[in-house]
Amino acid sequence: MPSSFSFFRLSRFLTKPCKARARAFTLVELLVVIAIIGVLVGLLLPAVQAAREAARRADCQNRMRQIVLAAHNYESAFKRFPGYAGEYAPLAVNYVGATARTNQRGVPWMVQILPFMEQEQLAINLNRMCDTTPGATPVAQVDQKFVEAVVSSYYCPSRRDAKAYPLVAPFVDKYGSFGSRTDYAMSGGAALSVDPNMAGVDLEFPGMWALGRRTGIKSVTDGTSTTLFMGEKAMSSIRYKLGTDYGDRSPIAGFPEYSGVTNSYVRFIARGSHSDIPDSCTSCHDFGSAHAPGWNGVMTDGSIRTISYNADMNYLKAIASIAGGEIVKNDD
Repeated sequence: MPSSFSFFRLSRFLTKPCKARARAFTLVELLVVIAIIGVLVGLLLPAVQAAREAARRADCQNRMRQIVLAAHNYESAFKRFPGYAGEYAPLAVNYVGATARTNQRGVPWMVQILPFMEQEQLAINLNRMCDTTPGATPVAQVDQKFVEAVVSSYYCPSRRDAKAYPLVAPFVDKYGSFGSRTDYAMSGGAALSVDPNMAGVDLEFPGMWALGRRTGIKSVTDGTSTTLFMGEKAMSSIRYKLGTDYGDRSPIAGFPEYSGVTNSYVRFIARGSHSDIPDSCTSCHDFGSAHAPGWNGVMTDGSIRTISYNADMNYLKAIASIAGGEIVKNDD
């Protein structure tokens, strides 16, 4: 009897309605929570993107530091900085008193320093191709892989991935469908733009890359700490991956017999600098970048600066020339 009574009481307890039931979110409350989360994400996302871009810009500077270090090792070995290799003058650049030495053959400055960037075998093969396949002669198909070989230090991570991009004529006829590129260019000097809306410029003072010769350190009379060695090159922001930008058509393998090849890896100070814009017929001469604050420039002593897009033109021209005799005031 006691056990039956206990069971009866227990069953009544279990079947008794629970007065404190869990209360669910209403639709309004759920929408408010979602809205709050959206606001927080909206506030956080720009900060995350800014942090990522700062990291990419620092990575870009580190890559440029590797390049200028290799250039100094090249100078120690050959008593000249890397530079001219028998190319024609850049398109739409008027050189006064300087001529191309077409009897001199070689590979662009980016390939000249490859042995000092642990890329000696690639440099050997690109040099061999330059020596054995002159003019528009197509390279052997087995050698196309060297044209496509990527040197990751030559790419700005804020702009594009380090890989080979499509080639257009005349490079596609010589090298095949794809070729690796560079986002960095040597300073060709200070130039004068008679018409800012036109592409043509007149060279005023030579830079580290000079037509017809390679520059020795004794020629840098303005001082290595105040002379620009190289910087990020301006490009059309919609042509990063297309291979059609006039200042990016040549692979790093070069093509000394073609007059437009140098526009892919030499830049000038003529109109100032600017961030990458969708399309510009003048970007093949200018410095610029995909970074918001400014473009990264490397002085000949190896120091790196972020140079504002609004920097004074007198300052920019002073650092672009190797022997202009200017007194340079830092205007970053």
